[in-house]
Amino acid sequence: MGSEKEYRMIFEKSPLGIIYFDREGIVTLCNERSSAIIDKKKENIIGSDILSIFNDEQMGSAIQTVLSGTPVQYEGEYLPSPEVSSVQMEFHCSPDVSEDGSLLGGICIIEDISLRRSLEDTLKIDESRLEALLKLEQMMDAPMQEIADFVHEEAVKLTGSNIGYLAFLNEDESALIMHTWSNSVMKECTVPDRKFVYEVDRIGLWGEPIRQRKPVIINDYNAPDPLKKGYPEGHVELSNYMAVPIFEGERIVATAGVSNKEGDYDASDVRQLTLLMQGLWRLVQRRESLEKLKKYAEDLEHSNELKELFTDIMRHDLLNPAGIVKGYAELLLEMEDDEKKHDMVRTIDRNNKKLIDMIENAARFAKLDSFEEIEFQEMDLALVIESVVGNFRPNIEERQMVVEFAHKGTYPAKANPMIEDVFSNLLSNAIKYSPENERIIIAISDAGDEWKVSVTDLGEGVSDENKPELFERFKRVTKKGIKGTGLGLAIVRKIVDLHGGSVGVEDNPEGRGSIFWVTLNKWG
Repeated sequence: MGSEKEYRMIFEKSPLGIIYFDREGIVTLCNERSSAIIDKKKENIIGSDILSIFNDEQMGSAIQTVLSGTPVQYEGEYLPSPEVSSVQMEFHCSPDVSEDGSLLGGICIIEDISLRRSLEDTLKIDESRLEALLKLEQMMDAPMQEIADFVHEEAVKLTGSNIGYLAFLNEDESALIMHTWSNSVMKECTVPDRKFVYEVDRIGLWGEPIRQRKPVIINDYNAPDPLKKGYPEGHVELSNYMAVPIFEGERIVATAGVSNKEGDYDASDVRQLTLLMQGLWRLVQRRESLEKLKKYAEDLEHSNELKELFTDIMRHDLLNPAGIVKGYAELLLEMEDDEKKHDMVRTIDRNNKKLIDMIENAARFAKLDSFEEIEFQEMDLALVIESVVGNFRPNIEERQMVVEFAHKGTYPAKANPMIEDVFSNLLSNAIKYSPENERIIIAISDAGDEWKVSVTDLGEGVSDENKPELFERFKRVTKKGIKGTGLGLAIVRKIVDLHGGSVGVEDNPEGRGSIFWVTLNKWG
């Protein structure tokens, strides 16, 4: 007896529906769960013909198969009554056969799989949306109309609708610009002179997502609603309607609507349509960003071309008259015997040479300013500096100066030949702004992964307040500091920056003057 109670308890408490019927198809046993699934009381089930309970043709066929002695598994939809929703059911039915092989009846295990089916359907819809978003990502270069058509047709599919539309809003959300309708709408709609731009405050129910700033669902479009303004003759008939706004920050940038779904719209439809439209808007933003970037690059390239052209023209047109002045000044210096006039011509020649130097430096800096990357090779800094010192030998001797450059071995650096301009500028300044009969000390020291090259002069030095702007272009420091156009040291910094190095200036700790230094990466 204890075992029978246990079996009956298991039978009644089973999460699955269990129905037993005899060989005539009459139900003799059923548990509470089967009663709940079928939505009938147990007393109305027991004693009934099982074929009358499951009146679906396919289910009836499955039960007949069991009554013929063959097990069967079946999934189907069961509708208890027109007043309630249908139930997705899974049957596992087996014949009950006696020891001598005769049929006694059958037993059916019934499971309500509606929730599982619903989750599976949701997963399928999510998968479809992800596939649509993936395709959307691959349409970056497609025409905008093609993209919009694709998105709203996918919106119709995802929500199980028949028709839909997609629209964008202007900057202040006052006007809605209809971008695309479903093809079926275009075929069915016979409204004359269809507009593509609508004033938001004048449109009816389909403008509510913008005004209310949230999704709107109308599952009975024919029911009276104070917000409805009707639609013109020839408009497609609507049975239900759903629309969502798409935000960028606080601003509504787009809206999408779908209509005429067989069932009711719900939160799941809102979610799918919103996520799809957000994917579209992200694509629109990226397209706009790329267009702006492309336009900027084109403008920049054009600007650089104009700058190079202007630089070449400026250099050519300015050097020509300066060259003529130089030629006549040199000629007059040879011809003129009057000492006073000779000094005047010498002044003209000296300042003209400064002008030529300024033009050359300006042109050189403009060229450097257009570089982003340069090619490197292995260069021995000692050889480069020795070459530079040799080039300035006449200037050094003229001012009766001494350049000390003590070095041992080689100093392989990762450099470009333009690095010579750096040392030329630093040495030129040291010669120009140091007193005559003084020393200039050039040294190379090991700084780990870099070489540090320093040029020490015994001139007037640079004040601390002027050091930060010393390497900026077109910056002059005080009269007691380095004087000039401000381009020489700007060129130094630009070249060193292109090499990935650093540049600076500090006071000479051993006395008056300054130490200008640069660091460059070692080779290898």
